[in-house]
This record gives sequence, C-alpha cells and structure tokens, in this order.
Amino acid sequence: MSKRKIASNIILLLFFIVVASAAFFSDLFQNNVKTGKQMIEQSKLFSNSDLSRIEKITLKNKSGDFVFERNSATQNSPWHMSAPRDLSANSVFIEKLFESLTVIKVKKIFPDEKINTSNFSIDKPTATLTLLDPNGITTVIHFGLMNSIDNSTYLKIVSRPGIYHVEAPSVSLENATLLNLIESQIINLNVDTIESLKIFKSNKKNVQPLMDFNKKGIIWFDGEGSQLSSDKIDEYFQDLSVLKSTFILDKQTDAQKKQIATLSKNPEFTLVIKDNKENSIEYSISALIRTISELDLKNEEFFVVTTSNGPTAYVVKKESFELFNRKAESFKSIVTNKETPAAPKR
Repeated sequence: MSKRKIASNIILLLFFIVVASAAFFSDLFQNNVKTGKQMIEQSKLFSNSDLSRIEKITLKNKSGDFVFERNSATQNSPWHMSAPRDLSANSVFIEKLFESLTVIKVKKIFPDEKINTSNFSIDKPTATLTLLDPNGITTVIHFGLMNSIDNSTYLKIVSRPGIYHVEAPSVSLENATLLNLIESQIINLNVDTIESLKIFKSNKKNVQPLMDFNKKGIIWFDGEGSQLSSDKIDEYFQDLSVLKSTFILDKQTDAQKKQIATLSKNPEFTLVIKDNKENSIEYSISALIRTISELDLKNEEFFVVTTSNGPTAYVVKKESFELFNRKAESFKSIVTNKETPAAPKR
C-alpha cells in the first residue's frame, strides 16, 4: 500500500473520530437542534388561571427570605409582606412578576442530569420562588445561571421534568431587596389601570363624594357626567404618586396602635381607588395633628395615612394635605367653543 493511500486512510479515520466525538459531546450536553415536538419556542410555563389562584409567595435570594400573602381569600385582593416584616407589599413588583411568568418563553429543555444541574447553577440557585394555592399545592421554581448576552436564564420547576432555558423575567428576583419589595410610595398608582377615584368627607362613603372621577375608555368624567381635563387628571395622579412620608410606622408600639386606630376610624377624608380588575384600596386621611406617641414631631403639623391593604401607617407633612381637599370643579375641561349668543328679541 502506498504511503499516500495510508496517509489518506489515516486522515479519513481521524475525520470520523472527530465527528463521532462531536456527536458524543453534543448528546452529553443536550445541545441538539430541536425538531418535531421539541419545537417549544412558543410554549409557556404558566397561565393566568394558574397564577390567579396563588395566595402565598415565598422568595429566597441573597438578600434573605420574603413571604407575601393575600389580604383575603379572594383572587383580586391585594398582597402584603408577612415576613421578615409585616409591611405593605410592592403591588407593581408582584404584578410584573406574574406577568413575566405568563409570557415567558421556553428556548430549550435540558434533562435533569447532574452535569446540567451544576453547569446551569440549579444546585445553587440565584433565587427560589415558591407559590402556594388554596388547595395546598406548592410550586417551587429554582432560578439558575443568568446569561447576560441573550438575556436568558435557566430554571427548574420541581414538580416537572427537565431544566428550562427561558427568557429572563422582566423583574430581577436575584437582586431584589426589601426596598424593592415593600410599598415605598404611599399611594402607588398604575394610571393605565385606574377606573375610578373618589374622595369622601370623613368615612361617609354612603353620601355624595367630594370628588368623583370615573374613566370611560380613555376619557375621564365627574359624577355628573361632565368631561374632565386629561392633563389635569394626569397631573393630579402624579402628585398623589409622589406623596412621601416623613415617618413610616410599621412596627408600632401599643400606644401608637391605639392612637392610629382612632385616627383611622375617624378620618378627615377617605380616598377610594378602583382599577379595571375590580381591585379597590381605601386610604384614610387623618385630621392634622401635632403629636404621636413616642415620636418627635417637633410640634409641627402632620397627618396620618393608613390603607386597607396593610397595617403600615404613614406620617406626612401638612403641605400635602391640600391634595385631598381640592375642588372637583377645577378638573373640568375648559370649553373653548362658546355658544353663539341668542339674537335679541324685537
């Protein structure tokens, strides 16, 4: 056999060895091209109905363990944080979390093998999310390695086979801290979802409200059906959303609890906001005060805001009090086309 033929055979053999090795490692890491039933780019992990039944959420990440519960058994009731502290929850964060879980798309599914569990950090998750429904069914999700190049991550749902390579959620579970998860704003508004806003004198919700705004389509009207100025409404909602407190009383003494309870039962104003999902939150606005037990107000005037979706009390400076005492007429649209005066009688 000629040297040239021997060399040719050796090269051909080496080629087959390289191809076989590539196939072996491709199978080992399951990075094969998807075909048939494996075409799962459009598959979803959770539906809206799945998440609407959830009544308790636990998030574990590098910042600690956080527990959220609904205020009541109804699906539309608001959330609050029950651990590590009893605080009003950041409803926008939870809303975005659920939205992310319902639209998240699966890129690939890898087998539950030790090498995959290790390579994708499922054995040492960056975050673990636990969802509990009223029937006691628990869904545990481990989030692993984050790929910043294509904004994807790997996750393992304990009750299902496989490790999912998915689009990263729009909320950062790995880096979420207490400040991200609690309600930092007193009145947290998602203007696009609000359908009505009412302000009552005291807590008399059975009488004509001082302010009565209702949205029909994209237009706002008052209780009498008069159209309101969209710019003025937007500006008012912006003022409400940036309302800040000087003191947040989440861990109240017995004396403070008693005083705040009295203020909440006898408010100066009651603000009621409803959204397009039938969620309703009430805010009790106290009269102006100069003292709160065990708190130095320096003899300045403040008012206290409490909400129906949490035990936290917010102490706010007097300057913001006028937000709840504005004239409803000031929000009406300005009529630019005046009616032509009637001709004088002869």
